[in-house]
Amino acid sequence: MDSEAKMAKEKCKQLISLILIIIWMLTIFMFSNQNGAESQKTSNIVTRAVVRIITYNQEITQEQENEIIENLDYIIRKLAHYSIYLLGGILILNYINTFDIETKKKIIISILIGTVYAVFDEMHQYFVANRSARIFDICIDSLGVITGVSLIYLKTKIKPLK
Repeated sequence: MDSEAKMAKEKCKQLISLILIIIWMLTIFMFSNQNGAESQKTSNIVTRAVVRIITYNQEITQEQENEIIENLDYIIRKLAHYSIYLLGGILILNYINTFDIETKKKIIISILIGTVYAVFDEMHQYFVANRSARIFDICIDSLGVITGVSLIYLKTKIKPLK
């Protein structure tokens, strides 16, 4: 492949990576823009689905299911924060990897971008009806970003088995 074709391929990869980050950010923004009641409803749908999966083939009453949902809702919400920001860490480092800078800087920049977005997301939620901004959520989000960045970094360090 000639150098022009390589550059075009890299620019295409860079653009696609950037578009995926924008979609990721817009998705988070849309969820954060839900008022407290809408957010709780979305969370309940997900939690109910998880409960139905883990209680499959078990006979439980509606009351028992509701109690399990109530007990798991907080955990599911925090796992959602962690998971979506883990994805963000992956997307951000994939994008940053399209630039020719040293690995340590790529990691730091990726973590900073993800963490700063988590801060802005929580600030946004502060202004949404019946929502709040929590430092704990920023910590969970940042941990997700760090995990995602770490996974991509480790992937680049592991060589295929022969």
